[in-house]
Amino acid sequence: MAVAKSKRYVNIIDTTLRNGEQTAGVVFSKHEKIRIAKMLDEIGIPEIEVGTPSLGIVEREIIKEITEDKFNCKIFVYCEAEPENIKYAARCGAKNVVINISTSDIHLKEKYKKNRTWVINKLRETIRTAKQNDLNFIISAEDATRTDLEFLLKLVSIAKKKGAYRFRICDTVSKFDPFRTFLYINTISSAIGFPLEVYNHNDFGMATANGMAAIRGGASSLVVSVGGLGEGTGNAAMEEIVMALRYLENIELGIETSKFREIAEYVARSSSRAIPVWKAIVGTNVFAHESGIHVDGVIKNPRNYEVFNPGEVGLTRQLVVGKHSGSHTILHKFKEFDIELTDKQANEILALARTLSIDLKRSLFDKELMYIYNEYTKKKESKREEQNPEDKA
Repeated sequence: MAVAKSKRYVNIIDTTLRNGEQTAGVVFSKHEKIRIAKMLDEIGIPEIEVGTPSLGIVEREIIKEITEDKFNCKIFVYCEAEPENIKYAARCGAKNVVINISTSDIHLKEKYKKNRTWVINKLRETIRTAKQNDLNFIISAEDATRTDLEFLLKLVSIAKKKGAYRFRICDTVSKFDPFRTFLYINTISSAIGFPLEVYNHNDFGMATANGMAAIRGGASSLVVSVGGLGEGTGNAAMEEIVMALRYLENIELGIETSKFREIAEYVARSSSRAIPVWKAIVGTNVFAHESGIHVDGVIKNPRNYEVFNPGEVGLTRQLVVGKHSGSHTILHKFKEFDIELTDKQANEILALARTLSIDLKRSLFDKELMYIYNEYTKKKESKREEQNPEDKA
């Protein structure tokens, strides 16, 4: 029985063009930044961060070109809490800004040599400048998960009173696991009725899980990036969050997921980063099946081993032949070649295929399977002729 889709909406803000480009060694060209922005917009991502105006003239020129183009999504730029940065954003034609400020005691002491009063004053000053320039804003608390909760709640209250879109909770050093994330977000959400946005890093491989926990805790928005690209260990992967919301929470965001692999490939090429074949959602091996028991199950009904259809994310199913394959795989593959095998032939060819796969330390290509088949049939024919020489005559 089909499960009814949840009426709850979760907002996605993609930071591939901002934090994704902050990955060590990654630089997007002007053409690449504009193309990625358009690709994200075309599939229905509602909000994207396109850059940091304070980085310099070239960055501001790119941001200006993007803001002057026609996009369906909201375009955000990222500013540290400094009035001058807000003025840069306004000159770029930006309408929406993320105002970021460190809030934890360790950041205040070690990075800025400042106190909490400085944070409040700097935030108010920057918000005032944003309003003077008719900019909508999100308040982002860097290192929020190491921030005193009472102080953080005070900052959320300021954001609410000053008219922010949302308040961003940044788990900058991946301090939280999903359980702590849920409790923390739920506590803040219950204490102050204001939209919360959560930004997870992936130091312990839990960015996506923490994002899902944040949604259950009451957050309304998640910050993501294509493939999880981002500074350090990266962020919650956009494609993982969208598909997890669809299939684990029954929340449909209206995003065209069939372009996920295409976008992942483009971002990977632009950032000179390969997509691991085992990468969740968009890796080439996500729908590749080799073991006999899996292939048999998939042939009978793909849902035996696949949560969703590969076409939903722009991939195709692959039934490969290798060391762990079974005879059903051989029978199926040769039917694709318009060759009907008996069970005996399939088992004999399987033995040969397994041996070659072990020697090559990989699965086999279709041409190699045909090579095995041709050699197999030749040997069978030669043996038959030796046993029945009158047939040859």
